[in-house]
Amino acid sequence: MRFEISEGGAEPLPPLDIVDDVVVIGSGPEARVRLPADAARAAHIRIEGQSWTLLAESRVGGMVRAAGDSGSVGHGLVIELGNYRVRVSATPVGTPASLPRRTDSLARELVRGLLGDEAAPALEIERGMQAGSRRTLAPPDSTLVIGRGDEAHWVILDDDLSLAHAEIRRSWDGVAVVDLGSKNGTRVDATKVGSRPVELRDGQSLALGNLIMRFHDPAERHLRGDAPAALPALSPAVPPAHVEHRAAIFAFAALTVAALAALLWLLTM
Repeated sequence: MRFEISEGGAEPLPPLDIVDDVVVIGSGPEARVRLPADAARAAHIRIEGQSWTLLAESRVGGMVRAAGDSGSVGHGLVIELGNYRVRVSATPVGTPASLPRRTDSLARELVRGLLGDEAAPALEIERGMQAGSRRTLAPPDSTLVIGRGDEAHWVILDDDLSLAHAEIRRSWDGVAVVDLGSKNGTRVDATKVGSRPVELRDGQSLALGNLIMRFHDPAERHLRGDAPAALPALSPAVPPAHVEHRAAIFAFAALTVAALAALLWLLTM
């Protein structure tokens, strides 16, 4: 089956073509089609063959349906979960199945849309020239060439780097690194990188010669459930109305007590 996810009327993300007999749509780690937790239960909908079954209330085909309702996918089905729409249809003949990493990557991209710009993946230099420098990766499909030459997008004047040392690729299948035939090599943790892309995951170390970088992906941490810092901060500028009201009452009471005390002092003089 083909699953196409869109958010708030925007263009759908690249489709997921899945050949599994059973596909669960939800927010949990076991869901094959994964949505943010604010829109879906851990397991929200079950697709088996040409049939669907709701595990929680949803809008299906424009109608609100209760948990336990079921029906046929037919020639196409639209399921609405919060601000997200999932269109389910038959995969076109001859289309290869999507790799599992696309499922994970699309889930991260949906979370980035929820959390904002601060959830974008980034690289930070931990050791070597320009330590502490950070570069955010552009949205898919984009590339970032790292090296010490003018042809690099991120120029780092480290003699240990080649002119064009490595390329970071952010696509709908995730973030990966490719070595560009560098003199001193590229490694992801202990894995040597060649001309074939090696996927980057949150927290991994990227070594370009002796230069050490760290890959950060707040959306991946959020999906793991251990990234509260990635959530947008609430503005402290405007306190809740009931707090303002209570503060005004306390201030008025304090002024009243002070005025009475002054009056009593004058009368006893």
